[in-house]
Amino acid sequence: MEIFADMALDLGGRTIPVSTNLHYTMQVPYGVVARIGAFNHPFFFAAAKVAAPLVAGNAVVLKAPDQTPLSSLRLAELAVGILPDNLLITVSGRGAVTGRALVRHPEVRRIGFIGSTATGQSIQRDAAETGVKHVSLELGGKNAQIVFADADLEAAAAGAVAGMNFTWVAGQSCGSTSRLLVHSSVADEVIGRVAERMAAIRVGDPLDPSVDMGPLVSEAQFQKSISAIAEGRKAGATVATGGGRPAGLDEGWFVEPTLLTGVSPGSFVEQNEIFGPVLSVTTFDADEEAVRIANGVQYGLTSSIWTRDVTRAHVVARQIEAGYILVNSGSRHFWGLPFGGVKASGIGREESLDELISYTETKTVTVLLS
Repeated sequence: MEIFADMALDLGGRTIPVSTNLHYTMQVPYGVVARIGAFNHPFFFAAAKVAAPLVAGNAVVLKAPDQTPLSSLRLAELAVGILPDNLLITVSGRGAVTGRALVRHPEVRRIGFIGSTATGQSIQRDAAETGVKHVSLELGGKNAQIVFADADLEAAAAGAVAGMNFTWVAGQSCGSTSRLLVHSSVADEVIGRVAERMAAIRVGDPLDPSVDMGPLVSEAQFQKSISAIAEGRKAGATVATGGGRPAGLDEGWFVEPTLLTGVSPGSFVEQNEIFGPVLSVTTFDADEEAVRIANGVQYGLTSSIWTRDVTRAHVVARQIEAGYILVNSGSRHFWGLPFGGVKASGIGREESLDELISYTETKTVTVLLS
């Protein structure tokens, strides 16, 4: 919110000297915009994602996530007496009902959504059926961390675990680097280090300060992770650590941080976003093979490249089909950098000046001076 407040003055238009007259542009707000958040980072998404449209001059209707509505509702309460009346409101309810009504409303011409690819496609259809609307989508990810043989293996192992967001959201993040691609010559060492770190994560009541990772958000997410682990085993993958419900936690939607090795390119676990604490490992022998595997999914949100070779880093970063690339770092955001995906991971960029401008329309003015 502070960053977008700081960027407010960058919304000024341009003067374009195409003749001896005066030609300039201005950025004007849409009016009422819809922001539809996801359950996995409820207060972060509620607060951060209303900032750009508000600074751009719009009124915002925030749709609370079905599973985690309280943060969005609390944000609207906090806005009372600070923002003008009805400049920011929160609505709750099922996405298929409340969210769809918001998307289809004729006065809502700008929509920003974070969530699954299937829901994003549904929003595009509803928006197209009811008007000509600007829709931006931050959708799913099946993000690859590529560890080359010359990498700092300890740092890469730490990055692989941190990139999964186990201790923040139990792996339930579109930015989680859930595919670990490792050069075969260092695979055993990297797998051993990753497995050791994952096995040390304490799972339990998230209100217990000694616990590192809590439960998944719902039974549906629990079943999705358990089913994916079973699918991986069925396809020949090996469970290096984890693999099911933690011992002693018979109630609640708890899943152990799970490391699957020997995951084949094209298999169910390698191709599909699980949105849970499941990390798969695939090996490669050549740079071209690593790039081919990394690009061999429908998603293209983030990717990490681990190498000490600066030339390789730049070449591979150019070849990877993803909107946000990190070199020698796990999943991490740097505020002010455009964040967003390609392919089935979405359209548009956020967390940057690009997002702020996207909540305005460009108006061009010509003043004849003679």
